Amino acid sequence: MTNSNISTQNVKESNMDSTNNLIAALEACLKDNPMGYAFFSREVKAIMDEHIKPLCKSSGKSADGNDWRSQLKARFANRGAKWFFVSLEQIEPTLVELEAEGIDTTSYRAHTQKLGKAWIRFKGPKLKQGSHFASFEVRTEGSTIDHPKQLHLISIDLLDELIEAMPDTPNALKLEEDSAPMPSATKPSKPKTQKKTKNESKSKPESSQLDALAQEINIDIEEDTQLSEAPQSDDPAEWQAFLEAEGLVDYDLEDHDDLDDAF
Repeated sequence: MTNSNISTQNVKESNMDSTNNLIAALEACLKDNPMGYAFFSREVKAIMDEHIKPLCKSSGKSADGNDWRSQLKARFANRGAKWFFVSLEQIEPTLVELEAEGIDTTSYRAHTQKLGKAWIRFKGPKLKQGSHFASFEVRTEGSTIDHPKQLHLISIDLLDELIEAMPDTPNALKLEEDSAPMPSATKPSKPKTQKKTKNESKSKPESSQLDALAQEINIDIEEDTQLSEAPQSDDPAEWQAFLEAEGLVDYDLEDHDDLDDAF
């Protein structure tokens, strides 16, 4: 009994010391940051919800790290396993909330509407009103810039049906770039035909005509110049008859004796 009483007393003293330490910490925090009780209590509660509540048994935290938070982090831990597509309908309420806070979502809306779906990046587990969520950053100012406070929450029970893994980052996929203007439609060009110069266009017909004329002349000349066989003797009478037959005698010559003398 004596040992049991001593053990119980030690536990009480330990708890008292922890409580005193907690009180001292709260007093020091309030002293460094003076504020009203209501506001201070909300700050303390937020800290407890974020850092203390997960350690409690009701939060599902287990000693071996096999709790929902660890499992969720492990699911998105691999390289390239943080970017996901979601539908425009699903992201719309979050965008409306961000716009109500004065955040410009114009560029993000334009790019996502052009694609037909939005992109988000896994941030971490989130406990909200006792429910388990996966939080995702909505990077409205560019996918390469961290947006730790712009979060889109999805219940871990709905992750499989609401998110679609992306093949790469939005930056690598060039989803945030304005597409180049489409080239205007142009009529197909007709094959170019080589133009003929005036000299070329005229030279061919003229050349053909000249060739035909020359051929006719040659034919006429050949027909006209076909001579009979010349006499083989020196008899002037035979030569006279031959010349007359070929039409080579000029009858206007008065002196026929000169022709006879020539032979």
